[in-house]
Amino acid sequence: SDLWIASSSCNTAPCNQVPKRYDPARSGSTDTGQSFTIDYLQGHVDGPVVWDRLNVGGYEVENQAIAAGANILAEPLSSQFAGILGLALPLNSVIAQALPPVTTNDPDGAAWASNLFGITPYANAPMSRFIGMLLERPGSDRIPSLLGIGRHPSLVDARVRSTALGGTGGEHGGVEYSTLVSERTGTLFWKTSVRAVTVYVNGEERDVDLGRGVMGSVFPSAVLDSGVPLILASGRIANAVWGAVGVSPSADGYYYIPCTTPLNMTITLDDRTPISLHPLDLTAPPESSNSPGSTSADAMCVGLIQSADIHLGHPNAIGDMILGVPFLRNVYSVMAYANPNADGTFERPWPEGATGEEVEDPSDNSTTVPRTANVMPRLGLMSMTDPTIALEEFRTVRVLNRPITNSTNVGGNSGSSGSKSGGGTGKGLSVGIIVLIALVGFFAACFILFGIRWWLIRRKY
Repeated sequence: SDLWIASSSCNTAPCNQVPKRYDPARSGSTDTGQSFTIDYLQGHVDGPVVWDRLNVGGYEVENQAIAAGANILAEPLSSQFAGILGLALPLNSVIAQALPPVTTNDPDGAAWASNLFGITPYANAPMSRFIGMLLERPGSDRIPSLLGIGRHPSLVDARVRSTALGGTGGEHGGVEYSTLVSERTGTLFWKTSVRAVTVYVNGEERDVDLGRGVMGSVFPSAVLDSGVPLILASGRIANAVWGAVGVSPSADGYYYIPCTTPLNMTITLDDRTPISLHPLDLTAPPESSNSPGSTSADAMCVGLIQSADIHLGHPNAIGDMILGVPFLRNVYSVMAYANPNADGTFERPWPEGATGEEVEDPSDNSTTVPRTANVMPRLGLMSMTDPTIALEEFRTVRVLNRPITNSTNVGGNSGSSGSKSGGGTGKGLSVGIIVLIALVGFFAACFILFGIRWWLIRRKY
């Protein structure tokens, strides 16, 4: 849930890959007197916590608590990656434990999302309390990586609005919302229950036996995490998924499959429609053959669904699965901090007529709105993968060794028909230019016909 940035005081190998690092003294930050330490599944960061001005997407927070990373280990930093903006729920914030959030505008340790939706005056804050996310697929420009703050990106807005106005939901419909799975201490992650996993082999459905959750729940649970480049699962689930296509773990513990063999599967989260996963997202070719045209017919790909019992196979784990980037490329994810209406829209987050500049009176709650008040998180997911198109793209890349063409529609909005009505990103001519060309062609044809007629009459005369 926390924000950290590689700082100018960091001299570790990862930090040396960042040419322009954050300098707290030069930016005019304020020292909080607190320090920050976090260990990820892979990677470590520690350093002092400062307050500084932060602007993301045009929304500015005056005093955001930021960890100035002074010691960063095992993080693949680069000129394009200098830190992490944590989007887990505010209750999971490490900084907030040291600097408890307050209900006024005084500096505190509130997570970025809490400060974002509490910006005053309210006219400067997002109109809706949600963050939307799309992740691109390497080798394809069909879907770009986008972050929507308080509104849906234009790429998916038409589909969301269509469903909100009574359009058809289902596999390629709109955003489907559900509540989250909580921990004993509260709701910490964007965590959901896994109701089913189905693998398709030669058109035959094979339901994966998931069993109960490691913490005794009826269904296994899964945390969505954009910082993990794999889908991690307990050994039981990983073995069951790969076993459906006849694959067992190798001597090194990983799963390998011929690069030309697709893993076709869907995953059902809570009571949502099953979500199709693109087979290109579930296996990766050897590093020496990452480009189309260089994968041999007998090459073995590593599966991107891997066992992680050391992290997930015990009762104190955060869940049974971590749905990382391979899953998130197949959905439009909406991290909502309020309960949406039945039509998918959100109510105005602030009282009618309030500006956020009123004098706060503890005895009058009508104009006092804490930044973290009334957080009712809901996870929204909308499928972006058409299984028919996905299988065609897999064959193009892995069997024919050709790059993907983007002539088909975004997310398969019309089922498996491949219709372009969903707003594909193929670079066609605009309607205006087509009309202009048609008019010019029409007048040119008239002029030529008139010239031929005049020449014939003159010749006859």
